[in-house]
Parts: sequence; structure tokens; C-alpha cells
Amino acid sequence: MNILVLKDNKPGHYNQTEGLILYLTEIYTNLEIEYINVEINSKFSRKILRFLLNNFSGFFENKINLKFIKFFYKNFRLPNSKPDLILSTGGNVSNINAWFAKAYSSKNILNGSLRGLKEELFTYVTTVIDLGYRNQIILDVAPNTITKEKLLEKSENFLKINNLEINQKYYTLLIGGDGAGYKYNNKFYDNLIEFIKRISDEESIKWLITTSRRTPLHIENELEEKLKEYYSYFVSYNKKEEKVLLAFLGLSDTIFVTEESSSMISEAISSEKNVYTIGTNEAKPDKGYLKILNKFETKNLITRICSFDYSLSDNYNSSLKEINFNLKSALSKIFR
Repeated sequence: MNILVLKDNKPGHYNQTEGLILYLTEIYTNLEIEYINVEINSKFSRKILRFLLNNFSGFFENKINLKFIKFFYKNFRLPNSKPDLILSTGGNVSNINAWFAKAYSSKNILNGSLRGLKEELFTYVTTVIDLGYRNQIILDVAPNTITKEKLLEKSENFLKINNLEINQKYYTLLIGGDGAGYKYNNKFYDNLIEFIKRISDEESIKWLITTSRRTPLHIENELEEKLKEYYSYFVSYNKKEEKVLLAFLGLSDTIFVTEESSSMISEAISSEKNVYTIGTNEAKPDKGYLKILNKFETKNLITRICSFDYSLSDNYNSSLKEINFNLKSALSKIFR
């Protein structure tokens, strides 16, 4: 089976698409996977293409018309072979996903919301909440590549390579930045620093900390300096990106993650550890994102913290042994 993966420049989106591939490898053998990086010309051109796909879908069934892609994308290429299934995550690659599916008569999956595209352009749309699409697959959490086996392997290797204390109790802190209706000011980071120090003393733990592409460099520097007595390992993403997430999740009893990133939260939940999300009372997430957070909280998959006077509880995650079972079931039928 030939799988075509369309990638934008957002690591969180790519990781979710890789999660879909992980499920496929459990169901199908002999997968041939091709990756194409895609970059839109502009948001305006994306809107034009969306209109055309919705109203003149027959135009896109002719392969000759693939020559017009250059008017909408500045970074792309055509597939080397006809794809049986096309996968993508995010709005910037949703249009070309639909276009290629029409041109090559392929089945396709969009991970995320349609953003104005007609649902008929996709075989399935995978979502974390009910968006009302007839062909949606509602997931427990966003797809990702986390498994118990990977967590164990990565954590054991990380301990050896970095000479960390094997008997030390670790907590992980995943720090993002402004986005999804969240804005973190200097007071927030000052309070976060004091919170981290207090939890270290109360719980007798060391921290494994990583920032992300959204974290301002001056904040990274401040956190790295002021918390150096409290962490065992610190990754400053903007100085040197390191792939430490799986190792951190595997080593830690509890995960803290800033609340603006659904992908980081989903990855933390999938580790089957105790997960706390850190937000602010001033945050203004849109209704869809708030619905995702409320779903996670209602199912006891996360505990939300909006005040740093919070004390940790014994509210541990529900079992996720059957996580995204409905997705696996749907994928097993897609080529029947």
C-alpha cells in the first residue's frame, strides 16, 4: 500500500500524522510511505483554492490540471507513485490533500477540522471533539507515536547517556508560549518559577524541562538560570532542539504542560502519567479548544491549574489501554 504524507512546517502537526501511520502499521503490512513538504503561497490563495475545491471539484479530477498547483503553493512536488491513501494534519495542507485525492482517485484522511472545506472531499476526518461531520472519527486524544515500549527504551537510553540518577524521582515540564488564546506575561513566568521551586521541595523531585518553538529566548534563558538547582536536564529549544520528549515522559511520574498546546497535552496523556495543564485566568481560548480541554478534564485525563497556589492531588489518569480504538477499527475497514 502506498501512503502519501503531506507535511507543513509545524512539528506538532507532523507528529500527529505520524501517529496515524503508527496505527496503520499495526493493521497493514508492506506500507510504502512517501513524504512531501508543502508550503502555501499565502492565506489568500488558500481561501481561493478552498472555494474552488468546494464548488468545482470535478476540475481537480484531471491530472493535467495539477500544473496549476504552482499558483497556490511555493513548496511542493508531485507524488512519485499513485497513492492509495493520503494523510495530513492542519489547514495549510488540507487543500492539497483534497486535490491529490481527486487527481489520483485516492482515499484520504484529514486530521483536524475542515476549516470550511466540504467533508465530501475526504474519506475520513479525525477529530478530538464532535464537529458534526458525517465522516468524522472522534478520537480520545490527538494521534501520536507514544507507546509504552518506546517510553521504556528512550528513558533507559537517556539515563545511560546523561548519567542521571536512576533512583531519583522526576517530574516533566513542557513549556510552550503564546497561542490558542493564551498569552503568558512576565508575571506568569515569575509565578511558574516559584511554583516549580515549591513543588521540588514538597515532592522531593528533580525536573526534566523542555521549552518549544513558541517560547521566547529571553524566557528560556531566565528559566534555565533561575531553576538550575531544581532540574536534572534542561532543553532550550531555540538554542539547540533535542528530541527528549519520549525520554522525559518515560522517566517522569507526573507531567506538567502549558495549556495552549493540544498536541503536547495529548502526548502527555498518552504516556498514562498524571497530567497537569498550566494556564491563566486571563486566557481566551476559542470554543472548540475549550471543548477539548473540558473533555480531557471531564474524563479525568488532566487536572487544570490556573492558579499557582495549587497543591498536587492523587487524581491520576484513567486507563488508556483502548486509546483511539475507534480509529483503529475504521482504518481496518478503509480498503475493504
